[in-house]
Amino acid sequence: MYRNIFAAWYCLGICALWLTTFLILMLLFGREADRAFSVGYAWTGFLGFTPLFPFFVFPKEQYDERDRLFLQRALFCGLCFGFAVIGPVIAVLALVHHGASSISIHLIGLPLSCGVFIAIFSFAVVLLYSYYKGGHIEHGGQSNE
Repeated sequence: MYRNIFAAWYCLGICALWLTTFLILMLLFGREADRAFSVGYAWTGFLGFTPLFPFFVFPKEQYDERDRLFLQRALFCGLCFGFAVIGPVIAVLALVHHGASSISIHLIGLPLSCGVFIAIFSFAVVLLYSYYKGGHIEHGGQSNE
Protein backbone atom coordinates (compact mmCIF):
# COMPACT_ATOMS: atom_id res chain seq x y z
CA MET A 1 0.00 0.00 0.00
CA TYR A 2 2.65 2.51 0.97
CA ARG A 3 4.65 1.73 -2.16
CA ASN A 4 1.77 2.80 -4.40
CA ILE A 5 1.08 5.93 -2.38
CA PHE A 6 4.77 6.83 -2.47
CA ALA A 7 4.83 6.28 -6.25
CA ALA A 8 1.74 8.49 -6.67
CA TRP A 9 3.25 11.34 -4.65
CA TYR A 10 6.54 10.89 -6.51
CA CYS A 11 4.72 11.25 -9.86
CA LEU A 12 2.87 14.32 -8.62
CA GLY A 13 6.18 15.81 -7.48
CA ILE A 14 7.70 15.22 -10.91
CA CYS A 15 4.68 16.90 -12.53
CA ALA A 16 5.03 19.86 -10.16
CA LEU A 17 8.75 20.19 -10.95
CA TRP A 18 7.99 19.93 -14.66
CA LEU A 19 5.36 22.65 -14.58
CA THR A 20 7.31 24.93 -12.22
CA THR A 21 10.47 24.70 -14.30
CA PHE A 22 8.55 25.40 -17.48
CA LEU A 23 6.77 28.44 -16.07
CA ILE A 24 9.92 29.94 -14.53
CA LEU A 25 11.92 29.45 -17.71
CA MET A 26 9.09 30.90 -19.81
CA LEU A 27 9.47 34.10 -17.79
CA LEU A 28 13.22 34.10 -18.41
CA PHE A 29 13.35 33.03 -22.07
CA GLY A 30 10.21 34.76 -23.27
CA ARG A 31 9.64 33.90 -26.91
CA GLU A 32 11.85 30.80 -26.92
CA ALA A 33 9.24 28.48 -25.46
CA ASP A 34 10.83 25.38 -26.95
CA ARG A 35 13.91 25.75 -24.74
CA ALA A 36 11.79 26.15 -21.61
CA PHE A 37 9.63 23.22 -22.64
CA SER A 38 12.67 20.98 -23.26
CA VAL A 39 14.22 21.69 -19.88
CA GLY A 40 10.90 21.21 -18.11
CA TYR A 41 10.30 17.94 -19.97
CA ALA A 42 13.69 16.66 -18.84
CA TRP A 43 12.25 15.99 -15.36
CA THR A 44 10.30 13.12 -16.92
CA GLY A 45 13.49 11.08 -16.93
CA PHE A 46 13.27 10.69 -13.16
CA LEU A 47 10.14 8.58 -13.64
CA GLY A 48 12.53 5.85 -14.79
CA PHE A 49 13.34 5.23 -11.12
CA THR A 50 9.73 4.26 -10.35
CA PRO A 51 10.16 0.53 -11.15
CA LEU A 52 13.02 0.40 -8.63
CA PHE A 53 10.78 1.39 -5.69
CA PRO A 54 9.73 -2.20 -4.89
CA PHE A 55 13.37 -3.25 -4.52
CA PHE A 56 14.97 -0.30 -2.74
CA VAL A 57 12.31 1.85 -1.07
CA PHE A 58 9.87 -0.75 0.29
CA PRO A 59 11.57 -4.15 -0.16
CA LYS A 60 9.53 -6.16 2.36
CA GLU A 61 6.07 -4.88 1.48
CA GLN A 62 3.76 -7.35 -0.26
CA TYR A 63 0.97 -6.47 -2.66
CA ASP A 64 -2.48 -7.83 -2.04
CA GLU A 65 -5.29 -8.02 -4.57
CA ARG A 66 -6.68 -4.60 -3.64
CA ASP A 67 -3.32 -2.91 -4.26
CA ARG A 68 -3.03 -4.55 -7.67
CA LEU A 69 -6.58 -3.53 -8.54
CA PHE A 70 -5.95 0.10 -7.53
CA LEU A 71 -2.72 0.19 -9.53
CA GLN A 72 -4.36 -1.38 -12.57
CA ARG A 73 -7.28 1.07 -12.41
CA ALA A 74 -4.94 4.05 -12.06
CA LEU A 75 -2.77 2.95 -15.00
CA PHE A 76 -5.83 2.44 -17.18
CA CYS A 77 -7.31 5.84 -16.28
CA GLY A 78 -3.96 7.55 -16.78
CA LEU A 79 -3.52 6.09 -20.24
CA CYS A 80 -7.12 6.87 -21.23
CA PHE A 81 -6.87 10.50 -20.11
CA GLY A 82 -3.44 10.87 -21.71
CA PHE A 83 -4.55 9.55 -25.08
CA ALA A 84 -7.78 11.57 -24.87
CA VAL A 85 -5.76 14.81 -24.61
CA ILE A 86 -3.67 14.19 -27.72
CA GLY A 87 -6.57 14.59 -30.15
CA PRO A 88 -7.86 17.96 -28.91
CA VAL A 89 -4.33 19.38 -28.77
CA ILE A 90 -3.78 18.36 -32.40
CA ALA A 91 -7.13 19.91 -33.32
CA VAL A 92 -6.23 23.19 -31.59
CA LEU A 93 -2.88 23.27 -33.40
CA ALA A 94 -4.68 22.71 -36.71
CA LEU A 95 -7.13 25.52 -35.94
CA VAL A 96 -4.40 27.93 -34.86
CA HIS A 97 -2.35 27.26 -38.01
CA HIS A 98 -5.37 27.23 -40.33
CA GLY A 99 -4.41 28.62 -43.67
CA ALA A 100 -0.70 28.13 -43.09
CA SER A 101 1.03 25.60 -45.30
CA SER A 102 2.58 23.74 -42.38
CA ILE A 103 2.81 23.56 -38.60
CA SER A 104 6.07 24.71 -37.00
CA ILE A 105 8.48 21.86 -36.27
CA HIS A 106 8.77 23.06 -32.67
CA LEU A 107 5.10 22.27 -32.06
CA ILE A 108 5.10 18.71 -33.38
CA GLY A 109 5.98 17.19 -29.99
CA LEU A 110 3.47 19.29 -28.08
CA PRO A 111 0.46 16.92 -28.34
CA LEU A 112 2.47 13.92 -27.20
CA SER A 113 4.08 15.83 -24.35
CA CYS A 114 0.72 17.14 -23.16
CA GLY A 115 -0.64 13.60 -23.28
CA VAL A 116 2.28 12.26 -21.24
CA PHE A 117 1.87 15.01 -18.64
CA ILE A 118 -1.87 14.43 -18.27
CA ALA A 119 -1.36 10.65 -18.16
CA ILE A 120 1.16 10.88 -15.32
CA PHE A 121 -0.90 13.42 -13.41
CA SER A 122 -4.18 11.52 -13.75
CA PHE A 123 -2.49 8.21 -12.83
CA ALA A 124 -1.24 9.71 -9.58
CA VAL A 125 -4.54 11.41 -8.74
CA VAL A 126 -6.62 8.29 -9.43
CA LEU A 127 -4.25 6.14 -7.35
CA LEU A 128 -4.38 8.52 -4.39
CA TYR A 129 -8.16 8.82 -4.70
CA SER A 130 -8.53 5.03 -4.76
CA TYR A 131 -6.61 4.64 -1.51
CA TYR A 132 -8.43 7.54 0.11
CA LYS A 133 -11.84 6.25 -0.91
CA GLY A 134 -10.99 2.61 -0.22
CA GLY A 135 -9.49 3.33 3.19
CA HIS A 136 -12.16 5.59 4.68
CA ILE A 137 -15.51 4.44 3.27
CA GLU A 138 -17.04 1.00 3.52
CA HIS A 139 -19.45 -0.48 0.98
CA GLY A 140 -22.50 0.50 3.01
CA GLY A 141 -21.55 4.19 3.00
CA GLN A 142 -20.65 4.17 6.71
CA SER A 143 -17.35 5.56 7.89
CA ASN A 144 -14.75 3.22 9.42
CA GLU A 145 -14.35 5.45 12.46
